Amino acid sequence: MELPRFEDLAASTDATLDLLALSIAAALKPVDATRALATLDALGAEVGRTLSASERTPRAEAQALTHVLGSLHGFAGDTEEYDRPENSLLDRVLERRRGLPILLSTVYVEVARRAEVPLAGVGLPGHYVVAHFGGEPPQVLDPFNGGSAITDAPAALVRPWSPHETAMRMLNNLVPAFRRRGDLTRALRAAEMRLALPAEAGERDRVHAELVALRAGLN
Repeated sequence: MELPRFEDLAASTDATLDLLALSIAAALKPVDATRALATLDALGAEVGRTLSASERTPRAEAQALTHVLGSLHGFAGDTEEYDRPENSLLDRVLERRRGLPILLSTVYVEVARRAEVPLAGVGLPGHYVVAHFGGEPPQVLDPFNGGSAITDAPAALVRPWSPHETAMRMLNNLVPAFRRRGDLTRALRAAEMRLALPAEAGERDRVHAELVALRAGLN
């Protein structure tokens, strides 16, 4: 399939996280979107089959996601080369089953959506996780650690992040990852893409200043 342009998805209020993440990757390198989406579909169907014979409780749904993604398919954090750009590109994370917390959380969120499980990403300071919002309190899971439960997340911070907020944080990871490797062309592209996303004034000023600095580094 041909992915929509990232800038078009960034301007859309109903853009889904899987397409936003894949369009970020496609702006930086060739991407087989059909294969990536088929992988998410297959994983979602597998979670659905796991749940078909059990009661659909928040606990059962969270356990099914952790079992399929963490135990059976081995999705977990890349602890050896944490900041490599591949860990922030959804298609490569699906292939390698390794990635940053935010991309592994994206896999959980999109697989859950396909299985009709009310999961959403949650941005914490210095970490990104997921939470099942089908009951009170929400059940917080850590995809970077195989979907293990988190019991000490500050309740005030456990809220569903929008796809656009999540995309901004993905790009915030990619800009320095490329810059540290001397790939200023891709760092600049990722920095430019952030300006297409909705953001508060302070955040917009920050990303614009970084873009100006990167452009100066190319001259």
